[in-house]
Amino acid sequence: MKELVCVVAALILIGAGLPGAQAQDKPVDVTGSWESTIESPQGAMTSAATYKQTGEELTGTHVGQMGELQLKGTVKGHTISYQITIDMGGQQLTITYSGTVNGSTITGTADFGGMGSGAWTAKRKTS
Repeated sequence: MKELVCVVAALILIGAGLPGAQAQDKPVDVTGSWESTIESPQGAMTSAATYKQTGEELTGTHVGQMGELQLKGTVKGHTISYQITIDMGGQQLTITYSGTVNGSTITGTADFGGMGSGAWTAKRKTS
């Protein structure tokens, strides 16, 4: 009888853990407007980002100090990665953003074409 109680208790605990595990595995959708900040060697730079996610494909724009820039990348599970390219007087600089989506925030890094990197955060804008 004692063994049966232990087995039932174990099954209840395992079953209780399943909904939480399923919620974490649910893919995210970042479609919408975000406020993005990267820490660059020149200091903090903010921009407004608009993301459009279709499946794992990500497109959109960044609007900030360098004007409106197109972005392209992916969202896989909770991992986001995309690039924008800046024209700096005829020289192209590609910034690669990569991070983790957690609800209405994203945290990660921005790589400045292999010439350095900085912390990157984004927060979803509410209507």
